[in-house]
Amino acid sequence: MSERSGKTAEVTIGLWFDEEAGDIHLRLPDHGLSTVNPDPASKRGHPHLFNKLAKVLRDQGKPHPAVVEEWDRGKGA
Repeated sequence: MSERSGKTAEVTIGLWFDEEAGDIHLRLPDHGLSTVNPDPASKRGHPHLFNKLAKVLRDQGKPHPAVVEEWDRGKGA
């Protein structure tokens, strides 16, 4: 990744899919845990980020939720 502005920080995060809860969990070094889910009405909902993280898990051969390959641009996703 190129650093042009000097504003970019890089971090390694841990990801896993909680199949029972339907959330993707993120572990951030020195900052604890967080979750993201696909429900836009939820406090932790972010469908686009959830899908991107699902693709990361899929591409690394880990358990993952269903992946949306094509977003319907007319629905704000």
